[in-house]
Amino acid sequence: MLDTNLVPVSPIIPLLKPINRELELKFLVSDSGFKASQKWSALGAAGRRLPSKRLRTVYFDTPRGDLQRHKMVLRMRGQRRGYMMTLKWSGGLSGGLFERGEIEIPTLNNQPDPALFGPNVAAMIADVIEDRVLTAVYETDIRRLTQRVQTATSDIEVAFDSGFIIAGSISRPIREIEMELKAGDSADLYRLGIALAEQYPVRLSSLAKSDRGAMLATGKSPEAARAKTDLQGNPTVDEAIAQGINGCLTQFAANWPAFEDGDQIGAVHQMRVAMRRLRAMLGLFHHAFPAPEFLVFRAEAKNVAALMGEARNLDVFLNLLRQGPVAAFPNEPGFAAILADCERRRAAAYETVRALLAAPSTTRFVLSVQAFVARYGWRNALSGEALPRLTAPAQDFASQNLARLHNKLLKRGKHLATLAPHDRHQLRIDLKKLRYAADLFGPLFPSKSQTRAYLKAAAALQDELGRFNDLITATETVSHLTGNDTRAAGIILGWCSHSATADDAKLSDTWRAFRKSRLFWG
Repeated sequence: MLDTNLVPVSPIIPLLKPINRELELKFLVSDSGFKASQKWSALGAAGRRLPSKRLRTVYFDTPRGDLQRHKMVLRMRGQRRGYMMTLKWSGGLSGGLFERGEIEIPTLNNQPDPALFGPNVAAMIADVIEDRVLTAVYETDIRRLTQRVQTATSDIEVAFDSGFIIAGSISRPIREIEMELKAGDSADLYRLGIALAEQYPVRLSSLAKSDRGAMLATGKSPEAARAKTDLQGNPTVDEAIAQGINGCLTQFAANWPAFEDGDQIGAVHQMRVAMRRLRAMLGLFHHAFPAPEFLVFRAEAKNVAALMGEARNLDVFLNLLRQGPVAAFPNEPGFAAILADCERRRAAAYETVRALLAAPSTTRFVLSVQAFVARYGWRNALSGEALPRLTAPAQDFASQNLARLHNKLLKRGKHLATLAPHDRHQLRIDLKKLRYAADLFGPLFPSKSQTRAYLKAAAALQDELGRFNDLITATETVSHLTGNDTRAAGIILGWCSHSATADDAKLSDTWRAFRKSRLFWG
């Protein structure tokens, strides 16, 4: 059993240039859909059985789960003559959520020997595990049916996996469809995934078998995933666009498991943040490099975020209600009906989110954006004279746009104390755009302390504006509740009004502190 008390760390192995890369899609599917999709016309296998093999794989880690914390997977898989030792790692790769680095080494031993990967990789693994012993943690026993799909430019393997993940005495069934790009254009892989999702009841999955096995071994539930910044070194604008969009997609899809089996409230919040980040990124890039796809995907991201809005608003409202008026007036009988109505509405809103994630349109959206990134589609809309701007250093692009967004925010925020709620909301939107851009590009600038200080001041201001917006939303929510007790509703409205007035002074102080922040890109 892995130690569950250690926190994740920054991965080490992604800094290594992969000898090979694995780019694959995974889909969860029902039993009926699993059987029906094996006769998919795209496979060219109608009327005959697909080739089958049994895969038994053992995954190794230290008792502390050091490899897992560094997003590394070390496994031994039996084959006809001996074993295949495989090391995989994720993070910092251009394919985003669906790409992992991979090294495979055949061996006659069923125990892992990192030295076979070569001195550089072996040294990195040694740094991660230190002197701790690698032991078998979990295993998979899978029956795999495969078929190769050839396009004009690519070779893709489609695999139908069914079997079990086993950790000690605990086992869980697994049934999924995998598509792996063996050679060719990654955009073909995404297009094939879209075609599958439009014809069969499948759901795009962000979890590998190793992720599921690690959770089974630790007994932990999936956690909500926050945004992560991968920009390092000296990327070009072209590379920054790809990584910025990929980061948003990764954050969005990485929260699906937590919504299903873990921290639902955190997952909904982070998925909405991901879509808002994506909208901000697409708007930023479209401002500099106008492309119709930027606008199309931006509108789709807005729709996705809107479908999650009711769930998030009710989460915030219920938290405000319980920590505020209900805690202050515990004997007020009218709160019971209001809380019950909110819980009913919240349950319905969460079903809307569940349907959203299961919908083929959501899978199509994620894979369409990923295909656009894979082919650097924004280049198609540019003239030959504009293309060189994409090869310029991303730091220069960042400085210009951060300055533009910062100055726009200062202009909008003049006379903050007297701004109407609508204008404060617009100020908050502009602040988010600035903060998302600063989060993405901040690591490219030399002064880490100035970057942290600026982001801290921006976050504090966003929190204050967010609290004001939550209070405004709460008053609107009260008016839509059914069976309202007049006295209880009046207490809530009074509480919100008083809190908004009390927060004005703190908001003004936070605004002044932000305006005095040193610009890290200056």
